[in-house]
Amino acid sequence: MGVLKTIRECVGGESRTLHECRNCGEKIGKDTERCPCCGTTEIAHYEF
Repeated sequence: MGVLKTIRECVGGESRTLHECRNCGEKIGKDTERCPCCGTTEIAHYEF
């Protein structure tokens, strides 16, 4: 997913925070502790 598309989705919608896996880039829910795609616990969050 492109950076601009991700920012537009977050800013245009209700959410102002993006949570994603640092390992594979999967977009995940805010209360998720492990990536459902790759299993890592390295979760990044970005506030817009």
